[in-house]
Amino acid sequence: MANSTSKENIFIRIIKYLVPWKGDKPTEIIRKVVFLAALVTLIVSVTNLILAQVNRITDNSLNKELSEIYQGTGASKVEINNERREEIVKENPEILEKFVPLKEINDDIVGWITVGNEDFIHYPVVQSADNSYYLNHNFEKQESRSGSLFLDYRNEINADKQSANLVIYGHNMQSGEYFGKLIYYFNYAVSQADHNDISFYKEHPTITFSTLYKTSTYKIFGGTLVKVNSDDDDVFRYHNVHDFASKAEFDNFCANILDRSTFINPDVDLKYGDHLMTLSTCVLGTAYGNADLRWVIFARETREGEDETVDVSKAFANPSPLFYDLYYTTRGGSWEGRGWDESIIQGYKKENP
Repeated sequence: MANSTSKENIFIRIIKYLVPWKGDKPTEIIRKVVFLAALVTLIVSVTNLILAQVNRITDNSLNKELSEIYQGTGASKVEINNERREEIVKENPEILEKFVPLKEINDDIVGWITVGNEDFIHYPVVQSADNSYYLNHNFEKQESRSGSLFLDYRNEINADKQSANLVIYGHNMQSGEYFGKLIYYFNYAVSQADHNDISFYKEHPTITFSTLYKTSTYKIFGGTLVKVNSDDDDVFRYHNVHDFASKAEFDNFCANILDRSTFINPDVDLKYGDHLMTLSTCVLGTAYGNADLRWVIFARETREGEDETVDVSKAFANPSPLFYDLYYTTRGGSWEGRGWDESIIQGYKKENP
């Protein structure tokens, strides 16, 4: 009985030492509350780290298997169902064979994107009825913190027609997955001492995007840091632009991009009728005056008969990209006007004097 009482007393003493108790002095209560708050924060943080790591491992494994299926180097995750495959082909008679097993897994698939090379950004692209579902669901429609790369629900891709500007969203994962490496193109980052260093763009100037029906190379021509969710005049609402009713609309959209782009490449010119692609990811931008920012990459599809390579020797850092007002309030400076030749947009000067 003595040992039992002793253990009970030790347990009670520990509880009294950690938890506010009747008779405690105010300073002692404060100490205990602060300690418990710190303990809860630590537990939550460790739990989140563990869950994030588990999520990362699970998604990496899934994406590796999907890549192998797409490239034809791995077995399908689904059992062969000839009836289902015939149904998919019947519904999509022009579908590329490599997408059939992926469409069996998830009917929402609309394409596959590769930026730079397969070790950089290499993922399937899906599309749902809204722009929220795939923020927290993976390709198998399981809940995931990483989400998926997804096409704006307002975009259209089919065998006969494609929206003039495809907008693809993805999370900026700190571990580098999905669009986590897209920020590497940002040569005006606080962490980059030399803003004229656009070597990363020069090493990765193209995007390969395969829809269910064709594979195309897109040439990157701009990267912008913009704020969102605001009614201010300095907000660039790139995500709401999917088609162009006129040449003037197209030209003005491209001019808005080039004004804001942190790098310029005259080798990638633009003309009305070009198909564009927009890759959008989040940036925690407190260092840039706004906590809700987007880093956005813009590219245009290679034209028929055009060389798919990009002459990066012509590229240069924009000496004065147009940022939003809070950027200048925080970082200083101001916009000094266009740092690019308007001839990059074919016919722009003539129709927009």
